[in-house]
Amino acid sequence: MKDVQIRIYDKQIYSSHFDESQNEFKGKIAVKDNDIYILYKDQTTQTNTTIKASEQGVSIKRTGAMNGNLQFEKGKTTRCLYGTPYGNMLIDIETANIEVYLLEKGVKIYIEYAMLMDGEKMSDNIFIAMAN
Repeated sequence: MKDVQIRIYDKQIYSSHFDESQNEFKGKIAVKDNDIYILYKDQTTQTNTTIKASEQGVSIKRTGAMNGNLQFEKGKTTRCLYGTPYGNMLIDIETANIEVYLLEKGVKIYIEYAMLMDGEKMSDNIFIAMAN
């Protein structure tokens, strides 16, 4: 495992407005069996996050104040139970695009997806993780 600086950009586009955030964390990156792992802890929410990029797609697993295991597979819809401080939500994720770039000093992961609840689109989303 290598110590890295991790930058996370997240944007949710709703019908009436959008929210976006950009955060930086200290974390670790590792490559095992052609899979890329990025691990970090958000100290403000006490949430541990593991991002795994593989040939099948990308997964984002969160444990702590927020719990969930989001699965992203290009062109597919996946379902997960996502735990928040307000309770658990069953959501569907429709992944439009995934790009994983191996950089000279790290990795960049780009995901475009829609989140749905009860068949209704809640938001379009962009997620970018950079570790170097």
